[in-house]
Amino acid sequence: MQGSHDLGLVALSYLIASLAGFVAIEFASRMRAHPSGRIPWLIGGALAMGTGIWSMHFVGMTAFSLPVPISYDIGITFLSWVAAILVSALALYIVGYGQLKHWTLAVGALVMGAGICVMHYGGMWAMRMDPGIAYRPGLFAASAAIAVAASGAALLIIAYLKEVRSWRDIAMRVGAAMIMGVAVCGMHYTGMAAAEFVDGAFCFSGNQLPAAMLPVPTTVGALLILGFGIAFTLMDARELSLARRAERERDVRVQTLAFVDRETGLPNRARLSQLIVDRIRTRTADGFSLITLRVEGSDGSAPTPGVMTSLLERIQRNLPGAVVARTQPEHLVVMVDGRVDDVTKRSSPLIEQFAREFAADGRYRFTTNSAHCPSDGNNAQWLLLRAAPKSTMAEHFAPPVAPAQERSQRRA
Repeated sequence: MQGSHDLGLVALSYLIASLAGFVAIEFASRMRAHPSGRIPWLIGGALAMGTGIWSMHFVGMTAFSLPVPISYDIGITFLSWVAAILVSALALYIVGYGQLKHWTLAVGALVMGAGICVMHYGGMWAMRMDPGIAYRPGLFAASAAIAVAASGAALLIIAYLKEVRSWRDIAMRVGAAMIMGVAVCGMHYTGMAAAEFVDGAFCFSGNQLPAAMLPVPTTVGALLILGFGIAFTLMDARELSLARRAERERDVRVQTLAFVDRETGLPNRARLSQLIVDRIRTRTADGFSLITLRVEGSDGSAPTPGVMTSLLERIQRNLPGAVVARTQPEHLVVMVDGRVDDVTKRSSPLIEQFAREFAADGRYRFTTNSAHCPSDGNNAQWLLLRAAPKSTMAEHFAPPVAPAQERSQRRA
């Protein structure tokens, strides 16, 4: 007895199988993203994925027609659905807990393949035909081999596609789901091709599920379950992505607070120390200098932000390429590359101008000091200490970098 297939229902069965594959990938990702809450995702994923695979099977079964009425035993049909759920739970458990190793892949593929065969051939058995269905050995073995291979491929795909970071990752998941759909359908229709129906065979009259009643409710139910499952996982993925973005922004803010002066946005002392260490490692033979400019009120108060901003703008305009940091409310530290005499030549006119302006103003005291690397040392903290203006300094101006002989005399 020969049967035929409805190509529209065959295409629909492939769509359901592909959606079930996508659900499997998404739920496995959610399990990895929520290590402490995997069980709900495991249960939900097994129900959605298993129902999708089972629905694909029965839509594919109803796509097949015989010259006699077809019906199914409700108890056996239910057990085939349970088999699909258990297979899906096993797949999600393997990829959701721990790493996928060779032996877990092999054992998982074999057990899953066996479960899929139980679901498929159990569903065929639910027809309870008399005489019973016979199977061609070659195609029967081929369907079992496809089930095992498809299970192994599904495990590898689900384990590999861990996170979505771009549209490329989404496209890969869709493509992987379509491949899984081909594998599942390949097993099903190979198993159908293996079946041989004896002329005059008929389904058991006590079967409670007529085949004609299954396509619409099975399809609608499967699409609803898979659709809700996909929507739920995508919403969770979006919430997790937003949470990670907020965490990164908090980290950036913490980094900013730790290494940036709040008022000016300049590097603070901690960041300047890092920059000095980096510059020490990569410096040229000419080295670099640190010039500290200290501005404080005549009563010892800190300068206003406007004073420091004006000072900063003029430094950046007259010493392009220099790194400027604010190590204290009243301290600006300028890091300038070059030899001692070159740095002196470049910075002295500007510092002398500052000294004259602050001396004429009378509201602020201006002091400065400097240190050169490697002449004054190769340590960030030591260089900052050497460049710090002395609190007892009475002059309004001190040269930023003295000639080598004069510097030696000053240190002595």
